[in-house]
Amino acid sequence: MTLELIERLSVEAGKRGLEFLLIGGQAMIQHGYERLTLDVDFLGTEASRGTWREVMARYGYHAVAETPAFEQFAHTEPGWPQVDIMFVNPGTWSKLRGEAEAKVSGRVTVHVPSPSHMVALKLHAASSPQRENAEKDWNDILQLVRRHHLDPNDEKFAALVTRYGGTGALDRLKKSSRQLS
Repeated sequence: MTLELIERLSVEAGKRGLEFLLIGGQAMIQHGYERLTLDVDFLGTEASRGTWREVMARYGYHAVAETPAFEQFAHTEPGWPQVDIMFVNPGTWSKLRGEAEAKVSGRVTVHVPSPSHMVALKLHAASSPQRENAEKDWNDILQLVRRHHLDPNDEKFAALVTRYGGTGALDRLKKSSRQLS
């Protein structure tokens, strides 16, 4: 059902000119790391929030949680995955979309953040006080670093890690990189 949902929402979004990025566990799968994930995560612009609500309602979803930057949807029928949508400002959207990668998911093409931007998103998620299992995010981060040969000593990548995870996150990545060498 997850793949079917991604296809349906991608088609509907396309009809409405609604751009999004696939993030979270489904994006990790697109980046070559197979792992269990029970929901679908999207990222869109703040301005698209109302349109996303319409799209989700069209497919039997209703909002169950909301913050200024996030909305969570559940289906009225069992079996359909939960959908989380993160909303970002135009500047953040422009950066993430500008480096996004096109990937084939079933019968549609979706865009996912670049590996380094996925690390930034995962660091942001891991540092959230509401996050129940930050180690899951850290496992994803380490997989992205390993699989895509991201170097924590690279100045640009180190600045990104420090910005979203602090110096402790950068130290942890450097230590993990040394252990792999």
